Amino acid sequence: MPMTYDEVCQIVSGLSDQAVARIIATGATREQLLEAFTWLREDEYLGGELERRPAGIVGELYDILLAEETELEDDERA
Repeated sequence: MPMTYDEVCQIVSGLSDQAVARIIATGATREQLLEAFTWLREDEYLGGELERRPAGIVGELYDILLAEETELEDDERA
């Protein structure tokens, strides 16, 4: 069962409605979103140690979160 808007926001706060909708559309579980969020926060360590990026749905979620983080940083600079 796909996550709800509130469930997504409990795991990752501050996302745009569009990002939340894209996350829900993947059909991901809470565990997959949490794993993607962990990858995002620990990318230098995980990517360096494991010498790979997340794959599958976790990789999709990672890309959504990364794009959202980049957009937020760009908005802060403007």
